Amino acid sequence: MPTIKDVAKYAGVAISTASAAINRSAPVSEEIIAKVEEAVRAIGYIPHGAAQSLRSGHSRLIGLIVPNISNTHFSIIARVVENICLKAGYMSVVFSTGQDDDRENQILRMMRQQRVAGLIIVPTQSHAEHGKRLRAEIHVPTVLLDMPVEGLGYDVVKLDNITATRIATAHLIGLGHRRIGAVCGLPGLLTSQDRLSGYLEAHAAAGIPVDPRLQVRGDYLQPRAFEETRELMARPDRPTALVSFSNEMSIGAMLALRECGLRIPDDVSLVGIDDFYFAGLLDPPPTVIRVPIHEMAERSIRLLLEEIESKRPPMGKFEVFQPELVERASCRRIDCLARSAGLG
Repeated sequence: MPTIKDVAKYAGVAISTASAAINRSAPVSEEIIAKVEEAVRAIGYIPHGAAQSLRSGHSRLIGLIVPNISNTHFSIIARVVENICLKAGYMSVVFSTGQDDDRENQILRMMRQQRVAGLIIVPTQSHAEHGKRLRAEIHVPTVLLDMPVEGLGYDVVKLDNITATRIATAHLIGLGHRRIGAVCGLPGLLTSQDRLSGYLEAHAAAGIPVDPRLQVRGDYLQPRAFEETRELMARPDRPTALVSFSNEMSIGAMLALRECGLRIPDDVSLVGIDDFYFAGLLDPPPTVIRVPIHEMAERSIRLLLEEIESKRPPMGKFEVFQPELVERASCRRIDCLARSAGLG
């Protein structure tokens, strides 16, 4: 089996230099790194990650914990984290919590056993009691993505969720809609609360009263959003437009509208929070509030690696990214006559 000595000989460098290039444990030029990596590939050398961690006391494993890896929002995060980790000499592992805080704690205990160097967590809850539970389990540098947790002093990378739904709702109000439904997220989460706040703020700014019966609970799940939207749109006083608080719920809402025999945007306008990579395949392509998830994921992993390498304590700072309206074909204007007839 090839050894580090064989790698050094093939690359024409000292053993210490070959080790530094492989482990990123000391400054090495890009030229030397390229030679050593070529040697590794050529002779089939496989570094023993666990042994390296034990010898150096420095793990090269990053844990990423998300609610649901099958959701494109989180699969994009995983891909960005993986790519940046590989370039930095780290390996990433991804776990899904299913929005279950007991499962989240189980995963965190496993991560401790695997001696991870750091964690990126999209938390399952945001309240102080949950923060206390997480604090007991986390003993490595950590960045919270998408949502902060009360009582935790880790750095946070998140979207301006209030602005996201305020822009979405204001867009529909600007098109003349007055009965705007909301497919809301999981109760108790700060993200859900903020997105509902944005929806309410847009109504208040326009002087439009809010009918709470138009707010349904989708729990960030496609099946739940489907059922709730179907029931909402079966009412005689149904809304003329919908704001969906996530991409998964947008899909559920669109399927429900189709089952109800309602056309988008002729019968119902729709704006969703978060985009789809396959938006062009949908009919009609949906108007959305774009979440800069690539940028947020990249910032999260770079913050984490910086904290790991510098050994600095977390500063508890928030980095808030701004949403953007992407207009497509799922919204239409409601004219004055329609509003006076009670349809708007």
